[in-house]
Amino acid sequence: MDMQKIGAFLSELRKEKNLTQNELGEQIGVTNKTVSRWENGNYLPPVEILQILSKFYDVSINELLNGERINDSDYKNVSEENVKCALNRSNAIIRKHKKIMNWIIAIVAALLYIVISVISQKWQYTWIVFVVYCVYRTVESIVNHLLNIHVKSK
Repeated sequence: MDMQKIGAFLSELRKEKNLTQNELGEQIGVTNKTVSRWENGNYLPPVEILQILSKFYDVSINELLNGERINDSDYKNVSEENVKCALNRSNAIIRKHKKIMNWIIAIVAALLYIVISVISQKWQYTWIVFVVYCVYRTVESIVNHLLNIHVKSK
């Protein structure tokens, strides 16, 4: 998806209706700064807003995501490409969130280890928490790897 092209198309559609960014924002429930960010290609409107804009401008969501009007003969190909782009974008976001969660889990495990050790005054027993965490992470990595191989082979 070309964010600049989408932004330019959104701007063009707004201008066709003779609206300012502020007026559009008021009609769809966002600020004029948000509209500006979309039109500059800095952000993509969320799905709910894409649906609202689609109805408001009387264009399809595929046309919005393509950044131009689509003729009937190209519609299927463009739709497929938009779905692929959306899925790739979603996968990238999921991978990012998984990495963040992995760091959070590691930090919580380390803090738990320290807290249990301080409270119990028995450092030799609390190593079990760390070992359990390491085993968990190893199993999780193996499962993720096997799932990725399974998905790619289909």
